[in-house]
Amino acid sequence: MQAEFRETWDGTTSKSPQECSEIKKEIVKKITMVPFHKNKEYYAKTDWTVKRARQEINQGLTLLNQIKLPIISFFGSHIVKHGSEYYKHAKKLAGILGKKKYAILSGGGPGIMHAANTGATAAKTPSLGLKARLLTKERITDPIFTHEMNFHFLFVRRFIMSIKSEALIFYPGGYGTLNELFEYLALMQTSIVDTVPIICINKQYWSGLFDWLKNNPLRKEFLINNRKDLKLLYFVDDVEEVLKIIENKRINKKVIKEKKSYKK
Repeated sequence: MQAEFRETWDGTTSKSPQECSEIKKEIVKKITMVPFHKNKEYYAKTDWTVKRARQEINQGLTLLNQIKLPIISFFGSHIVKHGSEYYKHAKKLAGILGKKKYAILSGGGPGIMHAANTGATAAKTPSLGLKARLLTKERITDPIFTHEMNFHFLFVRRFIMSIKSEALIFYPGGYGTLNELFEYLALMQTSIVDTVPIICINKQYWSGLFDWLKNNPLRKEFLINNRKDLKLLYFVDDVEEVLKIIENKRINKKVIKEKKSYKK
């Protein structure tokens, strides 16, 4: 459309003035429909932005503190279909963890999130859905949550989804999943938060990413803790492997706590 409009003004087209005018109106219409100023809504309304973020952080932490069982968080694509391999795997894993007295937390949407909360509900364990208000394609109304909350700010949602979790389980996904994965890796790499297992399901899916991390950031010495940073990630296929990683972490955490108590 833009190229066509430019042609009408440099004399290289035989369109009539009326046709040129209609093209111009259409271009202006398309431009004005583009929301150029989404960011300004936040930095120009400082009081609202700060108040809303503070409110969501407070409500999110309050919700987490109501959960007395250890929490496991699930991440992955919202596009995954019911009955697919990934869906069945996530539902089964969440159900087993629920029976082992873990609470299950997800982003409260379809796909992997729905599978995790469905498994949690079947296991009769706390099932948390932390929903993204602005992601309209990820809305579900199924009764699979014991606790749920809507977030306007995705950065607050990511914080609440991880800050009290004993492990973070990542199924295959796209940009959103990768965004969450690398944010948590960076926070643990820099010791800003406690290190917990980050478990990536399906070795084949994640292998290319892991190879890239080894062959590029690690080789070029961009990872601040060198090879130790790669050990933050676990790549697994089987449910049993996931359970072993989580249970070993739980046992080690208990041993460390007992040692600290003994020293006192």
